[in-house]
Amino acid sequence: MKKLAIFALSIGLMGFAQADVSVYGMARVYEESSTVGTAASVTSMVNDKSRIGIKASDNIGNGLTAFVTVETNVGVDAPAASTLGDRAALVGLSNKTGSIGLGRDKTALTKSIDGFDAMGGDLYGSSAGAIHSYQVTRLSNTVFVSATLVQGLVGKYELSNSEIAGTPNPYTASLVYSTGPVAATWARFDNGVTSTTDVYGAKFSLAKTGTTVFGLYSDSKVANVANQGKSVGLNQTVTPTLVAMASYGENGPLKSYNLGANYALGKNTKVLARYVKESSATDTTRYGAGLEYNF
Repeated sequence: MKKLAIFALSIGLMGFAQADVSVYGMARVYEESSTVGTAASVTSMVNDKSRIGIKASDNIGNGLTAFVTVETNVGVDAPAASTLGDRAALVGLSNKTGSIGLGRDKTALTKSIDGFDAMGGDLYGSSAGAIHSYQVTRLSNTVFVSATLVQGLVGKYELSNSEIAGTPNPYTASLVYSTGPVAATWARFDNGVTSTTDVYGAKFSLAKTGTTVFGLYSDSKVANVANQGKSVGLNQTVTPTLVAMASYGENGPLKSYNLGANYALGKNTKVLARYVKESSATDTTRYGAGLEYNF
């Protein structure tokens, strides 16, 4: 029995040795004070997308690489039971021109909004989710296809299986073009029933001053209710360790004002500060100071 166990362990380690396996993660949490309307302020601790993940890849020949990603949310503020792979659970194949994956991951629309929002999109301190309609940030039961169409232009198409008879399959698609200091995107979500979003974004980076300017426009229909979002923003490198950011957005009566700063204590550690004000029928104000560690 002991010999059999040793043999099984050896086989397992041989499999590990053939694949490139890494464990990674991030812990990010804020202490905040928030005020809604005329109510008294509330002090809270806010977990901000903390996660742990495992990635593995294996060169299987003929220019193909097999890969798998399993990424799970971690509640740093109040740890509780979570579902393994609730952020991403993806298996697929890739080569130098593109990839195909099966499982769960962020949508192409989410990635475009995140990449062209000065505050980082789906993060604490950003109003991107209020100004632009993500619809959903991730899709499950999905085929993810990505390809480099020409130099600098990447296209993505993602089809989610509804797995319910008579229910359309939601899809997302995007084009992202990047050359030198300029980047632009178009992305779309369509659930095939009552909700769609088209988003257009651009950004320009000026290396000499450490400045990047951002712009986003979205045209959405959520449960057959139309809305349009507009936002502009700025990232400014102040010192090699300090980056300041700001954005302004509008969607109908809603107006958002976001300010932030990241200060690097080291290669993997940052101190964070954020300010958010969203004005509509009821004003919301949030101040937050946070700490981030990556591994």
